[in-house]
Amino acid sequence: MKTIAVLTDFSTGSAHATLFALHIAKKMKAKVLLFSVRPVQAATQLVFAGEQESFFEQEHALVDFGRRMALDMAARAFPGSYLPEVSIDCDSSEIVDVMTTIMYNEEISLIVTAPAAENDLVAFILSDVCNKIIDWATVPVLVVPEYAPIRNFEKIAFASQLHEEDINSIAELGNLLESFAAELMVAHLNDNPLDITMREAEEKLNRDLYKKLNCGGVYFRSIPELHKHKTWDWLKANKKTDLLAVVQQPREQMARFFKRGQNEAITYHLTLPVMILPKKP
Repeated sequence: MKTIAVLTDFSTGSAHATLFALHIAKKMKAKVLLFSVRPVQAATQLVFAGEQESFFEQEHALVDFGRRMALDMAARAFPGSYLPEVSIDCDSSEIVDVMTTIMYNEEISLIVTAPAAENDLVAFILSDVCNKIIDWATVPVLVVPEYAPIRNFEKIAFASQLHEEDINSIAELGNLLESFAAELMVAHLNDNPLDITMREAEEKLNRDLYKKLNCGGVYFRSIPELHKHKTWDWLKANKKTDLLAVVQQPREQMARFFKRGQNEAITYHLTLPVMILPKKP
């Protein structure tokens, strides 16, 4: 049984991301491990032995938060159904120490976090804080916006860069696809459909999907992108996408990809959860 690590700051968005993680854990029969990624504010401090003790304040807040999330999950579940075990790790709230703990825990198979209150999804993904999490993570990182509905995944989209290791990254989604019986659209956003080399790479990836992956419901789409202003409309083709998965790329490439919905006239906000998969060696 694997474990999902959740990074929380006790905000409304963070609580929503925790419930989202619990829903995934329920489907995958996994556990949930909560980490606090900021100190508890003075207004919620406890008094221990006549003095303020930050460790006990943090532990109390995280225990209370975990209890509330578990009770909320139980209220949503059918009687007798599997409920994920929720535990806490409050040894540190510094992101470096939290990520070090996660890296050395071989049971953790997914990290879930949420944008800070002042950030939208794309701004958070491109922020220094999120980049630190992604850079240090050896497992997928799922960023959940507060407006993402908590429901079963029916369609997951993987944005391919036609790299050799993409097939291995796609394989990492196998357990998620199986647990939710979801379909997977592997998409390449092709800005030069006449390029023969690119077409050959697309054909190779398409063949590899059928030859090397042992899971159904996976299909490939080459999506022409010839307009100057890029949008997220391709995610709505045939059936609306519930989760977008991408492989970690250098920051410049990540910025170009995620800013596709922005131009001088209008900003098209990305409103679904995004999973960043670690780059394979």
